[in-house]
Amino acid sequence: MKPMFKYLKWQFVEKPKEITGAIKNFLAFGAYFFSLKQNIVYLFSPWKNITWSSGRGFDPQAIIESAFSNFISRIIGFFLRAFLIAFCLVCDLIVLTLGTALLLAWIFLPLIIILIFASALKYV
Repeated sequence: MKPMFKYLKWQFVEKPKEITGAIKNFLAFGAYFFSLKQNIVYLFSPWKNITWSSGRGFDPQAIIESAFSNFISRIIGFFLRAFLIAFCLVCDLIVLTLGTALLLAWIFLPLIIILIFASALKYV
């Protein structure tokens, strides 16, 4: 295989596959780091599984108190998990945007270099 074809294959086939693989790895890391799957599954669970019980017997005040406290714990868990999910999605969007820009820059790099040399010739 001629060196020029090897270069073109490397520039436009092999390296874009590596860049795409790196982008996928960063996206998978973000989902793992922020526990995206677990946060979605347990979105409406109490935060850190903190719950209160009303104790033994029938005490309406204790029942209402524990129900309200458990409701607040679920609300806190929802908002914190929703924040983590949103933050993960924002980070993934940033990674996807920067990765796509890098991939496009890599693909158009030979053209950019040629244009820079062509524009520099007018100063020689």
